Amino acid sequence: MIVDKINKYLSSKDLTLNEYILSEISILAKYTFRRQFMENFELTEGKLRLSGCGSCARRLAYAYFGYEPSGKEIDSRAKIVFWMGDLVEITVIELAKLAGVKVLATGLNQITVKLNIEGVEIEGHPDGFLLNNGELILLEVKSMSDYGFNSFQKGEIDDGYLSQVNAYMHVLNLNKTIFVAINKNSGVMHEVIVKKDNKIVDKLIKNLKTVIKSSPDKLPKIECKPDSKGFYDWHALYCPYWKICLKNAEKVLIGKSYKLKCSKSKN
Repeated sequence: MIVDKINKYLSSKDLTLNEYILSEISILAKYTFRRQFMENFELTEGKLRLSGCGSCARRLAYAYFGYEPSGKEIDSRAKIVFWMGDLVEITVIELAKLAGVKVLATGLNQITVKLNIEGVEIEGHPDGFLLNNGELILLEVKSMSDYGFNSFQKGEIDDGYLSQVNAYMHVLNLNKTIFVAINKNSGVMHEVIVKKDNKIVDKLIKNLKTVIKSSPDKLPKIECKPDSKGFYDWHALYCPYWKICLKNAEKVLIGKSYKLKCSKSKN
């Protein structure tokens, strides 16, 4: 629906000069450059976001109650990755417009959605919407490495992404999301349609309620457990709080990559 039209446009000699799109791109690129490289990123105490609603409840609670991060830091490499991801989103959406795809509420016109849980409003910002034959479909754009993209082409989507879009669909009363992903290494694009899953919605709402009902003295239980060899799931290494959560974990080099390993049989 989107990728084929973009590829057809890019392969055509009949390209379009659109000054409005050029202006929008310049504003959006300027904004994301400033945000990533000219402003200090801080985890906001007492703030939950729908983009992270599928994360471990304990991780969310650390941020919710203002714990000082101690784990994966936002380093120079991460800032570049985030910057590239923002540019991919901008590029795909603006190319879709040039290709004649009916996308709405994107870029400067993104909307804010709110999910009320136990009196707490949790905000999110969808990338946009696709209007296809009268049906409004949620739009999400992601950039991925070779490994992630290969899985995506098989229809395998990260649980965190699925939680995020199901939260949006729940709030907006929509039934479908179109994911458009681009391989950062090759520039290849692929799209997948995901239907709303009420089981995922129920799970993410329960997850958020667990965080809100917890306290700094009584945090949600630790969900991450080491495997039979003592290694934690790769997600744990990228958590900004793993050092205070997994007190007996240590970062070890295995081959060419780092992993978290339990230094004792029990945390």
